Amino acid sequence: MKIAQAETADAEAACRLDAQVIGNDSRSLYLRQAIAQRACVVARMQDRLAGFAVWDRTFFGHSFIQLVIVDPVYRRQGVATGLIREIMGRVQADKLFTSTNESNAAMRNVCESLGFVRSGIIENLDEGDPEWIYFRPAAGRT
Repeated sequence: MKIAQAETADAEAACRLDAQVIGNDSRSLYLRQAIAQRACVVARMQDRLAGFAVWDRTFFGHSFIQLVIVDPVYRRQGVATGLIREIMGRVQADKLFTSTNESNAAMRNVCESLGFVRSGIIENLDEGDPEWIYFRPAAGRT
């Protein structure tokens, strides 16, 4: 697996993968902007886009991993872990946050395996499926 900064040339494949995973292309503009702002990393396996992750600094002034999307073909092969580790190494801040739905046991396990701890919960984003907020000191600050 190779993980790298997303480039403009990755936008089409990232948008296609996102639409495949969520069932629509509603985040295409957002993804293109994240790539342009250098706030997206991509993972490749066998020269194919296996996944991507997006982060920003809009969570109360702290870094927040907004999206981790993995092609279903490459799930359970360390792609999400690799993407999050890459962001952990890039973030120049004291704190790093992310979140996932309570129903997403795989992502909860990834977060916890990387040293994230549950920090809070947000109700009512997805009906009946609370969003769990996770926190971790940024790399080098543990």
